[in-house]
Amino acid sequence: MLDSLSVTQAHGVRVPASYRKLFAEPVLRRLALADVCARLPQGMVSLTLLLVAAQHASMTVAGLVVAGYTLGQAATAPLRGRLADRRGLVPVAAVCGVCYALALLALLAGSLASAPAGLLVGTAAVAGLFNPPLSPGLRSLWSTHAGAGLKQAAFALDAAVFDLAYITGPVLASALATGVAPAAAVIATLALTGAATVAIGTNSRRPEHPPDRRSLLGPLRSAALRELLVTAALTNAALSATEVALTAYVRHHHALWASGPLLAEVSLGSILGSLLLGVRSSTASPRDRRPPRLPRPARLPTLARLPRPARLPTLARLPTLARLPRPARLPTLARLPRLARLLTGYALGLAILAAAGLYAPLLAVAAPLAGLCLGPTLATLFGAAAATAPRGGGTETQAWINSIMNGGAAAGAAVAGFAAGRPLLPLTLAAAMAAAAVVSASVAAMRKTSKPVPAPALNTAGDEETRTTARSA
Repeated sequence: MLDSLSVTQAHGVRVPASYRKLFAEPVLRRLALADVCARLPQGMVSLTLLLVAAQHASMTVAGLVVAGYTLGQAATAPLRGRLADRRGLVPVAAVCGVCYALALLALLAGSLASAPAGLLVGTAAVAGLFNPPLSPGLRSLWSTHAGAGLKQAAFALDAAVFDLAYITGPVLASALATGVAPAAAVIATLALTGAATVAIGTNSRRPEHPPDRRSLLGPLRSAALRELLVTAALTNAALSATEVALTAYVRHHHALWASGPLLAEVSLGSILGSLLLGVRSSTASPRDRRPPRLPRPARLPTLARLPRPARLPTLARLPTLARLPRPARLPTLARLPRLARLLTGYALGLAILAAAGLYAPLLAVAAPLAGLCLGPTLATLFGAAAATAPRGGGTETQAWINSIMNGGAAAGAAVAGFAAGRPLLPLTLAAAMAAAAVVSASVAAMRKTSKPVPAPALNTAGDEETRTTARSA
């Protein structure tokens, strides 16, 4: 009775226990703290750079400063990730952190001295080039330290912290820059980055199995990762286009003040979805849960000694029939992998957001729905990337995801910006980009399921044995 009661209680708290189990482990608790310290500067840095550059320069120059930083960050992300895999995350993050701090302080000094625009943009690009690889490194550490039952909860928590940082980060940066001084926002960004490096140092060690140095492609040798990069780029393009589209829409309706709350609602929906995904981590879906193999029954001795019956040569030796691949079946929504299903939900949410644009007050209701599947999609993307990572190449794999997503964000923002003259068109384009991500993930799933089944080898040895038995008889 007590056993059944304990089982029932365990099942009753099984779902929320995923986070409790995660925080019960000291290593994962320290990783969660490092995650917060690393993500918050990511949410602060764009607005910090904008406000620092705008002290004595135009907003055009300030925008170019942010663009230079983003491009520099995307250009060297895979290289910094590869160095972290080979030399260790903490040493590489420490060296990059020193260069990063010097570049940001130089940018601050140049802005105060009214330096030329080219110098400001170049200094910001250098800061991006040396941005410490904390984000991909943390995802690699989550994948290493979280057990199989906690990986989904770990990546879901990472996605939730990521969204939360992009809500609180700009608020903190603007409060420090306008309430104290832009230098205060820079110092806070650097202090949090250093704290994250220290927190990671207690969990990271020099890699025991460094990646193979013979291949320049590294993780890109994996076809699954290359397909995942396309999906990731389209997903982040849709996200970036949504941000520009919502801002353009409220500006068209002379309510620019509503852009912040609407984007915050999208992020809140994403956080809620991420937390729900982590809550479900202890319950595998029927597709992901395979029944255990039953042991083969013992053979009866009387049957085991019977001679093998002769095979019909007319059927056994028809290679055209034996080697025909199974026809590929179009996957239904239930048979699609989790990533494709979540992307479908994300595309539908953006389509609802675009439809809500026909009546402006409905945007406040549709915005959280648009983000509900975003966080789970990003968590699943990063988890899938970790699964494709080669041995010793986890950080570089995550860095490739970050780099390609930055490129997708730039493309999505540019497309939505060109279409901003029509209020509903950018929202529709964002939904179309998410739909393209669904197609990309579905095609990748179809390629995996439509691989030809290898033909069974002809048992010529068995035929020879049968002929020998017949001759001896």
